[in-house]
Amino acid sequence: MCGRFAADLDYSGLAQKYGARQAPGLPKPSWNISPGSAIALVAQDRHGQRHLHTARWNLVPSWSDSDQMAYPTHNARVESALTKRTYADSARSQRAIIPASGYYEWTPDHQPYYFQAPDGHTLSIAGLYSWWRARPGQPWLLTATILTTQATPKAARVHDRMPLLITDENLDSWLDPGMEGKEILPKAVEPGRHASETLTMHPVAPLKGDGPELTEDIALDQRVKKI
Repeated sequence: MCGRFAADLDYSGLAQKYGARQAPGLPKPSWNISPGSAIALVAQDRHGQRHLHTARWNLVPSWSDSDQMAYPTHNARVESALTKRTYADSARSQRAIIPASGYYEWTPDHQPYYFQAPDGHTLSIAGLYSWWRARPGQPWLLTATILTTQATPKAARVHDRMPLLITDENLDSWLDPGMEGKEILPKAVEPGRHASETLTMHPVAPLKGDGPELTEDIALDQRVKKI
């Protein structure tokens, strides 16, 4: 799973990297993003234009009567996204990238670890999006979920699930709404897991408040060593 992540992003650089049109009002930097928060998302429309836009981190399918789901929708398993009613429409053709500086996972005894790229570059996390509105004539709400996959052996020392990363090689296919989800989702898993093996991780203090200090390495006692 992924219940918290950090995003201190250079939006102009990201717009260039993804070839996306940057929307106004993108979220401010945060190192403690929780479900329900505003996040940045990259998606491609059916005309081939990519957009860097703000979304709410909790997917609401278009058929829902309310924008408040009765169950958590900030994560979706890549293995079942195409068959779960909540995510199926999005998995078929509404895939996205959720850029992040890094993410947190917790051990069974509630010790948080921070995962990031060794060179500090932005992670391209696999996401799904959905547009929702209460009724015709009302404004549209863009919502999103993070796709997770089985953790690699190293990451599994902390948690058995992890966000799925999208590699540069799979980026175009992933964002292309004309590419069927049943084709691209299975192809994205192994490259994404391989990319995750390059990430570093270290223990951090319990997440309270916000700020870059939340991602700082802390010294644990001798029972738990830095991985």
